[in-house]
Amino acid sequence: MSLASDGAETLFALDYASGLTRLLLVTAGFVFYLGVFAACHRLSSCLNATYRSLPPKEQVFWDLAATRAVFGVQASAAGLWALLGDPGLRADPARAQRSWCWFNIATAAGFFLFENVAVHASNLLFGTFDLFLVVHHLFAFLGFLGSVANLGAGHYLAMVTLLLEMSTPFTCVSWMLLKAGWADSPFWKLNQWLMIHMFHCRMILTYHMWWVCFWNWDGLAASLLPPHLALFVVGLALLTLIINPYWTHKKTQQLLNPEDWNFASPGSGNVPAAKVNGQALRKKAE
Repeated sequence: MSLASDGAETLFALDYASGLTRLLLVTAGFVFYLGVFAACHRLSSCLNATYRSLPPKEQVFWDLAATRAVFGVQASAAGLWALLGDPGLRADPARAQRSWCWFNIATAAGFFLFENVAVHASNLLFGTFDLFLVVHHLFAFLGFLGSVANLGAGHYLAMVTLLLEMSTPFTCVSWMLLKAGWADSPFWKLNQWLMIHMFHCRMILTYHMWWVCFWNWDGLAASLLPPHLALFVVGLALLTLIINPYWTHKKTQQLLNPEDWNFASPGSGNVPAAKVNGQALRKKAE
């Protein structure tokens, strides 16, 4: 193991065999990201005119986007290190465990618990429903909860799953700039290209995860309970065949036609981007 890996093991050295320790970390993850959500609302309300002009349900989406972006940074860094930086994890993808992985998996479970609570509360409050988002976060929470509960589960695939969040910060920036009326700016277009590239990388990463499953199936079957393994395989299949291709298509379409399809009015058709992405508001202000 490298010196960096040794340092990470020391930094995150806790008694992960204790159910209380793992429960506290899940709770800490939930509370931390709830705090990020609340802080974003407070700061945006004070400092951002675009945010104050948005209807309540879009303000909630703004805060959720920022919270997801913060988690995306944590998840991407942890997932990239698992993929490229910790040879011990790659040596036995089905069974290898690390202290720093325990920390990230438990706090990620807390984040996905927050996500499920926030998404369902928002759906009830505003009468909205995004099937892909609901399914994505339900599978993510149950999968990471299973990894937290199972002391024998290997950490490699769970950590690489976190790397799928690599697109989240770019999605946040894209949506916020769109609402601010900056869809014609070079920066928005550059961010959109990078975001689309990240979605293609997500698709390649899922192929890698299938490859790891194929070559380590016996170890996975021995270390994971059958419901947990089935949940992982079904979730990975949904990501590979439906969710990733759908989101990649939508983001590419958005580059060519910059509009907020999250809150498009039914029957709006091809509404001019200036009226959808906030440019009309910006022109009035000028």
